[in-house]
Amino acid sequence: MREDEQEEAKLWENVASPDGDTKVDALLQLSYNAAGQQEYTEALAFCETARETYEALGAIASSMKMAHIYFGIGHCLRHLNRSADAAIALEKSVELYQEVGSEDALHILNEEGDAWYEAKEYQKSYDAYRRAIEDSNPDTCDSIVARNYVDAGTALEKLKEWSKALEHFTEGRARYKKLKDLRTMAHCDEEISLCYYWLKDGVSSLYHAQLALDYAVTANDQCHLMWAKARMALAMKRLAEYEEALKLFAEAKLIMTQQENPPWKAIIKIERQVADTLKKLGRESESTEVLRRISTFEEIFLDEGEKTQILE
Repeated sequence: MREDEQEEAKLWENVASPDGDTKVDALLQLSYNAAGQQEYTEALAFCETARETYEALGAIASSMKMAHIYFGIGHCLRHLNRSADAAIALEKSVELYQEVGSEDALHILNEEGDAWYEAKEYQKSYDAYRRAIEDSNPDTCDSIVARNYVDAGTALEKLKEWSKALEHFTEGRARYKKLKDLRTMAHCDEEISLCYYWLKDGVSSLYHAQLALDYAVTANDQCHLMWAKARMALAMKRLAEYEEALKLFAEAKLIMTQQENPPWKAIIKIERQVADTLKKLGRESESTEVLRRISTFEEIFLDEGEKTQILE
């Protein structure tokens, strides 16, 4: 019998043990093994059995271990695309880690925020990220705090709270600057530019789009090049530089369509901006044709709220 087979056989022996702790530890290890094989349905079943077993221990159960179990449940549920259920499990994990004063709660708050975001529960997502920011202390890793500011800003964008999103991205950018993380700074500049666009400040929008573009060109970063050009196009549109905006929208779209997995939602939104810009130039028939051409894409890729999104 191979060593790994011997180890698994031993784990199953321990699962049959009358000792609750021994049984739970074996179930958790079987869950890790299954997750390592990307067998998340099986891994979830082991975690849920571990939870039921541990809950039956009552007063002698450790909050730390139960928190770990709930984290495992949340991790598996996210991989099974059950994002709302995952967020609830991760929220419980956070509560239990906080009971014992563990700093793991901060890390899991971020994952809880991610899960709520995936579930399109953007207010709950923001609340989780914000709690992670507020629960940070001087010893918390700077990159974790910076990430929470940016993630909170992203949730606020979905809520269309542009002023608050701007504050969070600005703080995140300042922290990433101290960390000398140029790539994430560029991401912040892109989102700051977008916030200023919706706040109708074309000059500030253009300034931050240019900063993002400067990074993308210098670093030869195609991913950020397409986003920076898209943000610069919006800024030009806000400044009524419509021909330049059309040129930049076309350049951004070209890069996007060349990606292995094109960001179709972004491409559709660019086309809608192009149609609106053409309309402002009095080119009604061209604008109508763009909207006709993308109508099937909208049905497939956009949520109901996105189909009626105001462009100004």
